[in-house]
Amino acid sequence: MKKRLMMVLMVILALMMALPLFAGGKKETAPAASSTAAPKKIKIAYVNKMLTHPWFQEEEKGAKAKAAELGVEYIGIDANLDDEAFMQGMESAIAQGVNGLMICITDAEMGPAVAQMAAKAGIPLVAINDPFNDQNGNPVPHVGVDTYGTCKIGGVAMAKLAQEKGFFKAGNVVKVLSVDVSFKSFLHERTQGFQDGIMENSPLKAADMITQDNETGMFEQVLPVAQAIINSHPEVTHWLVTGLNDDSAVAPLRALEEAGFNMKNVIACGMGGYSLSGDEFKKGNDTYLAIKLDPQSHGSEGVRVLYENIVNKKPLERFTTTSGFVVGIADWQKYTWE
Repeated sequence: MKKRLMMVLMVILALMMALPLFAGGKKETAPAASSTAAPKKIKIAYVNKMLTHPWFQEEEKGAKAKAAELGVEYIGIDANLDDEAFMQGMESAIAQGVNGLMICITDAEMGPAVAQMAAKAGIPLVAINDPFNDQNGNPVPHVGVDTYGTCKIGGVAMAKLAQEKGFFKAGNVVKVLSVDVSFKSFLHERTQGFQDGIMENSPLKAADMITQDNETGMFEQVLPVAQAIINSHPEVTHWLVTGLNDDSAVAPLRALEEAGFNMKNVIACGMGGYSLSGDEFKKGNDTYLAIKLDPQSHGSEGVRVLYENIVNKKPLERFTTTSGFVVGIADWQKYTWE
């Protein structure tokens, strides 16, 4: 009996000693499980030349929405049209440990230095809206519109409307007013597109293109340049106004109104299709056209292609296109104008 009791006690003791060993074995597997935890949140920054502008505000909405959808941390940095502030924004984004960079550059001439900064930090880079080249002279992956081709379509539409309105009747003096930013290639190609579209579809020639530069293409800078052009050409009876953005189309309209010009003899076309164009259509301006783009798609596509590159190792394409189309008084109410 005593032997049997002793054996039972020995078995119980053995089991009690074994329990801590089993428990210890479970603890050792815990670190292995923690190694499969979710990776650190991806950060994507957008260093932009002017985030306070209505167009870029819409772009940022698209970027933020796509970032939220993908679980990405979004960082917006505004250079406010200042080259030095832009470079500081680049440094700030890199210092914050971003995984991807979206860029709308203040000056394409800075492109090689910007691309080199990103390459040195090992951060993938895409240009939004405005293309530029890297330090080796190669185009940086670009999300945007074929602006020359799209603006040429706008020029064709302007020429067609001018024909319909009788602009080219004998005795009329018709000129094209273009406030340009010729020293920035990605803006100048828009002016070229408009003018080529007009010349190929009307009697107008290169001598009829009255083009003058301004610094930024923003309303306040365009207005005095347009005023100077108008005052220098009192012989003109009909104007075609090209806009490398909506500001560059609408500011000359205000200048012509102030000069007492007959606004029925003015056709203008903006590029972008934001609130300034919407306001023209709300007034019932039937000689105004706008190339309507979707700025939110630029922001969202920028985030998407970077995310796929970072997470899925998908190579960045040289050009991810978004679409544009001409809108007039007949169909403007189908779209939003923000």
